[in-house]
Amino acid sequence: MIAPRSPAAQAAVAAHYDGLDAYYRELWGEHVHHGLWSGPSDDASVEVATRGLAEYVIGLARVRPGDRVIDVGCGYGATSRLLAREHGARVTGMTLSAAQAAYARSVGGRPGDPEVLVRDWLENGLEDQEADAVVAIECLSHMPDKPRVFAEVARVLKPGARVVLTDWLACSERRGWRDRHVLEPICAEGRLPSMHTVREYGALMADAGLEVVRFEDLSRHVSRTWPIIVRRMVARAARDPEARRFLRDRLQEDRVFALTVPRIMAAYTTRAMVQGLFVARKA
Repeated sequence: MIAPRSPAAQAAVAAHYDGLDAYYRELWGEHVHHGLWSGPSDDASVEVATRGLAEYVIGLARVRPGDRVIDVGCGYGATSRLLAREHGARVTGMTLSAAQAAYARSVGGRPGDPEVLVRDWLENGLEDQEADAVVAIECLSHMPDKPRVFAEVARVLKPGARVVLTDWLACSERRGWRDRHVLEPICAEGRLPSMHTVREYGALMADAGLEVVRFEDLSRHVSRTWPIIVRRMVARAARDPEARRFLRDRLQEDRVFALTVPRIMAAYTTRAMVQGLFVARKA
């Protein structure tokens, strides 16, 4: 497990996404996660590719019309809306960010649209065995107490139901310099209390009563996200004086994320970090 010297509190995670709200929506769109490309010849835009990752996760969750689905770390609610509007699911999405939830509600309002809550997953308030599926796209690494995180997933799932998650994972081979200069700063700057390996996530799920039925390393299919984001960041800073002021303002703690982006690119290039996808079933 990788952990920064000063792990982020949940309030810091919420403040990070609230403070960078406008930038995240411009750089990524409504899906604030990696895009998924099939290969080098796939020329999909980042907006299409990020939706593609959400659709891939939904397919693996085997969601059917009428299913009760929980979208953990729902962000702007884009995956939740896909689940509700195109798959007929009854969806609750949860985010720590009030800004993200406000946006999700502003573009919602149709009959059957998801319920979006500002709520900590560890205090989710859901009933036992109420969910036919749980999806969690790149959010669990933001949470402390991973055993409780997976215990809550198992608690809310019906027997035999699936959780599908993607997350940032550390490679299994430890390298002191790589941990100190790449992964630990990514955790600190990206507000990740910890980053686990594939094996550690598998063990945590098994301890919670979740049987892993599939794992995929998506790294080579998602890493193209970051060069695109860099180009968009540079273009935004070039044309927007407010963005340049934000980057120069030492009082803006989250401006450090501009340094995190090249670290993430280096982490993928050196295989210090992988983007993992798990499918697990409640026994």
